[in-house]
Amino acid sequence: MTNEKFSGVVTIFVVLLVGMMAGACTSVHAQQTLLPEGQTLITLSVTERMNVEQDLVIASLRIEAEDSNASVVQNRINSVMARGLEQAREANEVSQSTGYYNVYQYDRQPQGGRAETLWRGSQSLTLEAKDAQALLALAGELQAMGFVMNQLSYQLSTERADEVRDSLMESAIARATEKAERATRALGKSRFDIAVLDVDTSSDYSAPVMMRSMADTGSREMAPPNAEPGETEVTLNVRIQAVAQ
Repeated sequence: MTNEKFSGVVTIFVVLLVGMMAGACTSVHAQQTLLPEGQTLITLSVTERMNVEQDLVIASLRIEAEDSNASVVQNRINSVMARGLEQAREANEVSQSTGYYNVYQYDRQPQGGRAETLWRGSQSLTLEAKDAQALLALAGELQAMGFVMNQLSYQLSTERADEVRDSLMESAIARATEKAERATRALGKSRFDIAVLDVDTSSDYSAPVMMRSMADTGSREMAPPNAEPGETEVTLNVRIQAVAQ
């Protein structure tokens, strides 16, 4: 690149940079002059927290089968799942849904023997209920049919979380308003008006898995699994902008 061309590029860059700086300064100046003289913008946020007992229990079970014939594997899964769903539908307090269904072929190599080609498959069944005793009793019945427990956990239901957030919102706004009032007095102002109120309810209320009982498919007298609820922390953030004058 010649010196003339390089000089031209530098000149263009400098002009662009000066223009950007001028635009930024204009933007800052415009923001500073938004409020009339004697008024001050106050920005603050508060967070409210509450530990809430989990009220929704979820169990995930699966039925497994293995055979040298794919049809035998699938028939076993289909028939046991049909009986399991029929049993689950009798529990009105418990909702049920089927999950992943997978059948695949693999080679098993016995020690010192020839490789054997087998088919293996499984399908999952998920149960949800606020009536823990009804769900746990049903889970025990399914385990007796041959279902294996994948996981058993408690979590906070969406309905309960929304209810708690509503109560937290009221207290959070009250706290934010109190802080804005104190800031107004500290600035030597006599009054304030809230211009912006932002409520942030984004939170993850999933619970860790709590497993108390695993399936024993060799026993036909199956005791129901056990589970106890824990607590979930519900949080709510409120951000306000107030104009003190």
